[in-house]
Amino acid sequence: MNPVVEQIKQQFKSGTMTIRLVMVNLGVFALIQLINALERLQVLSVFKDLPEGYVSHFLFALPVFRLEHILYQPWTLLTSLFAHFGLWHLFGNLLFLYFAGSTYERFFGAKRLLHLYILGGLAGNLTEILAHQVFPALQGSAFSVVGASGAIMAIFMALAIAQPQLKVQLFGIFPLRIYMLAIFFFLKDLTAVGTADQIAHFAHIGGALFGIWSIQQFWHVRLSRPWLGIQFKKANSHLKVKKGGRPVSDEQYRANKQERQARLDAILDKISKRGYDALSKEEKDFLFQQSKDV
Repeated sequence: MNPVVEQIKQQFKSGTMTIRLVMVNLGVFALIQLINALERLQVLSVFKDLPEGYVSHFLFALPVFRLEHILYQPWTLLTSLFAHFGLWHLFGNLLFLYFAGSTYERFFGAKRLLHLYILGGLAGNLTEILAHQVFPALQGSAFSVVGASGAIMAIFMALAIAQPQLKVQLFGIFPLRIYMLAIFFFLKDLTAVGTADQIAHFAHIGGALFGIWSIQQFWHVRLSRPWLGIQFKKANSHLKVKKGGRPVSDEQYRANKQERQARLDAILDKISKRGYDALSKEEKDFLFQQSKDV
């Protein structure tokens, strides 16, 4: 097998979820460029009388301007989340995805990142569709949505709400709290809705709002359910806690829970002040275990 192909397969198999999402976006971009090239070369002769890029747009672009088109192309609700037609659009989104995704994944794990990417992106797409049906200024425009921006905004906003004191280096020089950037991007989209810049600002806003909602749900679940899948059982009017089949007293359970919580808070505080790389291997393992068990 070609060593390059083997290396790509290995990276996809062993890499983080952030890396996998980046690779999928790159793969879809390459496929779109291949389809467009075949159209220009008239290899896809059956489509020669159609506009250039028709096939790739039909497969990957979400037509938000007419509901009947969406019903005719329902798969584009999902495929559009990975599709980019311009190199700079791809580069900007993947750079943002790598930063926000890798940081979010460290706190909340790979599965939550994947779920938020998909669901946040879908929420953004549905928001854009709704906006084009509701607001007169947007009706009648031949507008399609592509790109991971809505999904990325969901991830970034969730991260900003969960860790508002996290510092980022703007242009690698200026240190800023992440919540400041989140507010800036949200207001930037809000002030640009209804303009003719051909950017799906409502998709960004919908993704951002879903990200806020998702992290609120995460904290609600975290506060309302016991840690580590512990099961409760009443016996003799005293609450018994089972962990791995070994019962412990109420007092011991509460003490263990408080100890874990204190350690987790200390680790998160350390990350917000010094960054994830400042953690020891033991602290990283502990944080990873908590992200899986919550």
